[in-house]
Amino acid sequence: MAVTVFTPSERLAPFVRVFEVMETREEMTRVLIPEPSIVIGFRFRGASRLVEGGEARVVPDSVISGLRVGARRMLTLASSGIILAKFRAGGAAFFFDTPMHLLFGETLSLDSLVPRAQVDRVASRIADAGDDARRVALLESFLLSRLRPHAVPGAIQAAVRVLQKEPGEVRIAGLARDLGLSQDALEKGFRRAVGASPKRLASILRLKSAVSAYRPGMRLAQLAHEAGYYDQSHFNRELRAAVGEAPTRLLGSSDYC
Repeated sequence: MAVTVFTPSERLAPFVRVFEVMETREEMTRVLIPEPSIVIGFRFRGASRLVEGGEARVVPDSVISGLRVGARRMLTLASSGIILAKFRAGGAAFFFDTPMHLLFGETLSLDSLVPRAQVDRVASRIADAGDDARRVALLESFLLSRLRPHAVPGAIQAAVRVLQKEPGEVRIAGLARDLGLSQDALEKGFRRAVGASPKRLASILRLKSAVSAYRPGMRLAQLAHEAGYYDQSHFNRELRAAVGEAPTRLLGSSDYC
C-alpha cells in the first residue's frame, strides 16, 4: 500500500490533522487501529470491505467513520484508491450538525449526514481529478464550504487539548472544575463534539500513540510508559482488548495501520 500524506491548509489546520491518499496495487487485508477522531473518505477507484465475524461488508465509496475502541479488519481490492481527511479530536463537529457520539462505532455513507447531491458532486470531481494534489484541493474546498467556526464551545476545545497533552494523567472531575463546568456538562458536551467520553478518548489516544511509536526491537515496557500507561501489563490488556491479539504478535507484523 502506498500512502501519500498532505498537510491541511492554514484555514483547515485547526480542525483537520492530515489528508492521506491511499492506493493499493494488490488485494490486501489490514488491521485498522482505532483513530482518536472522526475520519471521512472518498474512494475514487476500486472497493473495500470490512471483515467482521466472518462476514465482509462493503464500505461506502463516500464514507464517515466514528470513534471506536475496537480495531477493524479491512479488505481492500487490488488497484484501489481513497482520499481520507483525518480530523483532529473534536474537529469534525465544526463541519457536521450531527452529534458526534451518534457515530460511535459506526461506518456510514457520508450522505447520511450531507445531502446526497453534494456528496455525489464532490465524489465525481475527486474521481475525475488528474492527481492527488487536485483531489486534496477538492476535498478542502468541500470542507471549507461547510465550516462553522464557532460550533464547539471553547471549554470543550480546552478539554480536548488537555487530554491530548496528557492522556494518561487527567482526572475528569478535576478537569471539569478547572474549566468551570460540572462533570456532567463536560462529559455531555465532550461526547457531542468529540464522539466519545473523555475517558474513552484518553484510552484511544494512548493506544494509538503506543502503536504509532513502536519500532522493531523497542522494549514494550518503555513503549507503554511513554504512551501514558501505568505499566506494560496495562498496555497489553488494552491492546489485546482492542485488537484481539497479543502486542508481540501485532507489532511484529506489518499488517496494521
